[in-house]
Amino acid sequence: MKKIISIITFAFSLIYCKAQEQIFPLTTMNNELPPNSYIKDTENQLPVFEGIWKGTSDNKTFTVVFKKVKFFDTLAQKNPYYKDILWGKFQLKDAEGKILFDNLSVEDQYSKIQGMRIHPSGKYELVYIDPELCNKVGLIMMGFTGPSKKELKFRYKDYPQPLDSSCFYFGKPIDQQPDPLPKEIILTKQ
Repeated sequence: MKKIISIITFAFSLIYCKAQEQIFPLTTMNNELPPNSYIKDTENQLPVFEGIWKGTSDNKTFTVVFKKVKFFDTLAQKNPYYKDILWGKFQLKDAEGKILFDNLSVEDQYSKIQGMRIHPSGKYELVYIDPELCNKVGLIMMGFTGPSKKELKFRYKDYPQPLDSSCFYFGKPIDQQPDPLPKEIILTKQ
C-alpha cells in the first residue's frame, strides 16, 4: 500500500510541476525568466534549419548537420530553464578531400555549435565553443537567402580569447591559428 501511495504522489508531483511550466516563444531574451520556464519553438521555426547543409568557400568544403533539441540550460545557475535550440556538428575538408576538422560523429551533447536564439527577422544566432582548440569561441549568424529555405547564409565571427602557454598555437600569428569554420558561406540543404 505504501508503494502505491508513493507512486501516486510521485505522479501527481510530476503533473503539478508540468502544469507550472511557463512557455515563452523563441524570441524571448533569457534574462529574467520565472522558475521552470521553457523557451519553446511555439511557431515551429527550427525544423526548417534541421538537416545536412553543405557549401564550398576558399577551396574548402564545409558540411554542417543541425538537429533540434530540448535543452536544459543550467548556465543561468540561479534559474535554469528549458529551451528549444539547434545543435550543430560539422566537417571541413580541403580541395583534395583531406579532412581538416570533423566532429560529425560525436554525441549530440558534445556538439561544438549550440543555438542561442532566433531574431524577429528569422535569423538564428548560435555560439561556437571548441575545447579542443584551446576553447576557441565565436558567434554564428545564419538566415535563409530566399523563401524556398533551401539555402542558408552562414556567417562566423571569431572572438579571440587569451591563450596560455599550454595552447598548441600559443604565440603564433593569427593567420597561423586554426580556422575550423568559414567566415561566410552559402550552404545548400542536402
